Amino acid sequence: MATVETVLSSIFSTIPELHAGQLGLLAGIIVGLLYWHGFQRESLGLLTGFYLLALGIVPASTTGLAVVQVKPWYFCTLLVGATLAAICVRSLWCWLPLPARSRSSSPVGQREF
Repeated sequence: MATVETVLSSIFSTIPELHAGQLGLLAGIIVGLLYWHGFQRESLGLLTGFYLLALGIVPASTTGLAVVQVKPWYFCTLLVGATLAAICVRSLWCWLPLPARSRSSSPVGQREF
């Protein structure tokens, strides 16, 4: 039976690759949350900035980006994947009929008669 350790070791061969992937996932979640809360232009600008920093196109301090710039594809793949997942979920959430959304997001303690 596959454990988390065996799955991760089959994808990531070194610890810096794993950390680059984790940072990409975290950055993608942050960008996705910004998009979810209505900051579409700002979130896509941040996504572009993260992507260009990871690839080394935009000059920055190499001290903080050393882990990401060693293997930027792990960072960029998880960054874009998490962001696209949040955008797709947001789109599906907006397409739900209004009664289904209002039932699931009704304030606690309020009764409907």
